[in-house]
Amino acid sequence: LSLAAAARTGSNGGALAAEGSAEQEASGQPSFYGKGPKLRLQRQQQGSERQQQQQQRQRPKGGTQTVRRALSAELAGQHADAGPTAAAGGQITPGGAMSVLPKRAPRAASCYNLDKEIAACASQDGVLAISAREAAVMDGANWANLVYALAHCRKHGTGDQRSLKFDSRWMRAMRETEANLVSLTARDTANVLWSLATLDLRSESLFMEAADALCGSGKLSVCDPVSVSKAAWALTTVKERDRRLGIFNHLAVPVVLGADAYPLGAITMTCYAFAKADHRDGDVYEALSSSLANHPLEELRPIDVCNVVWAFCTVGYRDDQLFDGLSVSHLSREASVAEFNPQDLTNTTWGFSKVLYTNAVAMDVLANEGLRKTHQFKAIHFSNLLYSFAQLRLCGPEGFLHRLADAAVPRMDSFDPGNLAIAVWALAMQQVDHVFLDKALEIMKSPKFCEQFTSRSLSMLFLAYFRLGRFTDVDAVLASAMLRKDPIGASGFSAVIMAAEQGVDAVRELRVQQAMADEVADDKMRAAVCNAAAIRLMKRGRPEEARRLLNSMRGGEEHPRRWTAVSELLLARIDSRVAAVAVDADSSGIDALAAAFVESWQAPVQSGMHPMAATRQNEGPHAYTREFMTLQAVLCTAPAGDVDACMAAVEQFAESRSMWLKITAWEKATVVHEVARLSVPGVVVEIGAYVGYSAMNLGRAVRQHGGRVASIEVDPIHATIVRNMVEYAGLTDTVDVWTGFCYDVFPHLLREYGPGSIGMVFMDQKGTRFHTDLERLRELGLLADGAVVLADNVLKPGAPLYIWHLMHGPYRHCVTVSVREFLLQSEDWMVMAFHDAAGPPVADPPLYLHRLAFDSDAFRRRSMFDGVAPSKADWWKFSQSFVEGLARVNCRPRQVGLHGRENPVLTPADIEGIFRAAGRAVPP
Repeated sequence: LSLAAAARTGSNGGALAAEGSAEQEASGQPSFYGKGPKLRLQRQQQGSERQQQQQQRQRPKGGTQTVRRALSAELAGQHADAGPTAAAGGQITPGGAMSVLPKRAPRAASCYNLDKEIAACASQDGVLAISAREAAVMDGANWANLVYALAHCRKHGTGDQRSLKFDSRWMRAMRETEANLVSLTARDTANVLWSLATLDLRSESLFMEAADALCGSGKLSVCDPVSVSKAAWALTTVKERDRRLGIFNHLAVPVVLGADAYPLGAITMTCYAFAKADHRDGDVYEALSSSLANHPLEELRPIDVCNVVWAFCTVGYRDDQLFDGLSVSHLSREASVAEFNPQDLTNTTWGFSKVLYTNAVAMDVLANEGLRKTHQFKAIHFSNLLYSFAQLRLCGPEGFLHRLADAAVPRMDSFDPGNLAIAVWALAMQQVDHVFLDKALEIMKSPKFCEQFTSRSLSMLFLAYFRLGRFTDVDAVLASAMLRKDPIGASGFSAVIMAAEQGVDAVRELRVQQAMADEVADDKMRAAVCNAAAIRLMKRGRPEEARRLLNSMRGGEEHPRRWTAVSELLLARIDSRVAAVAVDADSSGIDALAAAFVESWQAPVQSGMHPMAATRQNEGPHAYTREFMTLQAVLCTAPAGDVDACMAAVEQFAESRSMWLKITAWEKATVVHEVARLSVPGVVVEIGAYVGYSAMNLGRAVRQHGGRVASIEVDPIHATIVRNMVEYAGLTDTVDVWTGFCYDVFPHLLREYGPGSIGMVFMDQKGTRFHTDLERLRELGLLADGAVVLADNVLKPGAPLYIWHLMHGPYRHCVTVSVREFLLQSEDWMVMAFHDAAGPPVADPPLYLHRLAFDSDAFRRRSMFDGVAPSKADWWKFSQSFVEGLARVNCRPRQVGLHGRENPVLTPADIEGIFRAAGRAVPP
């Protein structure tokens, strides 16, 4: 730990000045790592009280400095407790020595001599021979150094891992090291971790005990930068995610406090390790970026540049200032880029594409160097380079994409399914219809090869051939995929169903829907999928085919659950002998169906479908369980055709089970409904439909004036549920449900509804994508002048770039509506504005907003994937920092709603007030 950072941010106005290394033994004898001066902690002379107060006021607020002050104060408290020789009263006397940790017992001179002998040994057999000969006199540090020496033998190619694994001397070395972990110094412990990870022969118990000894005993507080970086690199191999992230939370403390004093090699290794561990603490990356600024970037090696870019971009931390510096010092210079090997080169471009950082000059230089090195490329290098330019929407130098694809064709046999799918997708994104795509189809005909495709890889292939208009090739990929043993999964079906929905062939769409129905494991899910297929046939004007499909679903006594209340309603709508729109809510048929479902709807659904996002709540055999149970609750408890009752049934089901659903209920429902009613839109676009709650809310609002709702949902199972929910509520003629990603669905909306047709947009997808999806709608000319834009979850987990987009782009009257989150009793924001077609383009956001967006995504991932969900206190702390961050860059809109009221109640009059303030006419 560099105590220089702690000195700048020490608590109580004091600062700690460090001399030397904490690893030097009291005896002063040379150690395995060389001799260094003793550690002395001194408290600097304090000025007057007035001077201290003035200095406190001058300290910058927020950012890494705030974290460093807090961590330094905590660390100082740990030091005071740990040192047995601290002065009376817990004060550090000026010039006095302080023991940060209990000292290790003095070592015998023979042990120091053994350190030297072990270090000088260049072969594995020589190191093991020393352990056999001197085992009786070796202490814990000797055993740690011996393990370290064996790892170096492996690293330099002088060790035989296979023979070492079963060597009794190695097994004894592990036992002795484990027995002496408590007595090891921080550096010894870090080296043990690095050695075990390098050898890949670790005992899991020894490895985790060493991790606990380093991170849980205070040793990190005196660990030097190189040892911290080594330990971090080793600890990326911890497989259990929650435990790994917990360890890296400890490692983050010395990094945030001491990164300014890290040598360049330690910085780059630490960057790599934290990204590899998927640790997303913005303060860590800010500290590392600040530390890199202290070094001339020209001193970075190509692999260092690659590691820094890869690390920051892998976790999504966009640092334009750092990337600009690297582009100037390395990536825009042909002589520098010429030293990059294919992996460093393509990993660098891949990293930039992940955060959408564009430097056209640097990318052209990298592209040209890539073409010169294609003879060294492996499959992953081709796919990464193609993917990078596709993501950034860059074509590179003239003819670059075609030349790169030409170089890849002779080596297509070396492509694995994942890299093949990425390369095909990238070429299609750039509208490069190359022979590579034809040869990829031939390769996929091999059953053994096709069996290896994942659901995501299949999705990329479906999207690729769809974007090039090659629908017969989409069918060919689907035919090959259906011959596999493994399921296609939700990701694969999302793309192929989207392609079928936008095509003119109703038979193709029916075939795809039936394939998805065959893949699900539960009869109720299968019935819902078939119902959705029948709805689509009716939308296409094919009622007789819908009737045949519904009749084929009747399972009789053998499969009674393959027929639902929605099936009955659909058949009644088709049958000319019954009302064309809905069935009477008191119908005995509906009552009988509802009674049949009362008992069964509570049983868990075994979906059998691999979800698009395997979150903590949606994975394994119970994926989509809560969503299907929500649909069944509506079918059992709400009258058909009653929208209000259907929405109430969704809320009551969640409330009765204390089961949070991502729906815009309570005050949020008032906001959505009133905005849709008051704006009188011709078409409302909803992005993120989930179970259909908002689609029903929007539908009942616009139905009164003949409006339409276009609800977009990327997950095909969720889209299935929405179609069933909307049909049961009697809104199918008002609500259209479209499957797929916004990038592909928006052009279809232009063809379906026409330019300038969208009068309202409601966004409820990933918050840090709000602004990009909104800009895509504008680019396509879909937004009407004066269209209302509304988004949910802008505070939790946050959408800072969206707020900037509304406040500094072609929009007017941006307002934050403060509301309660459903079931959580905590504040959230819905932010809205009015589109101004003649307004100026969006100004570039300040760099700090990218940091705020990173924090928002990191907290979102934590709520989705961590073993323990964030508490209310965690959410409150995060939201407070989010609000302070917006204020820091003057990006906080006018606020109405719950905030500041003693009795929080949001009424339609509040929303009317927003429209009146914007000069919009309010309908009666």
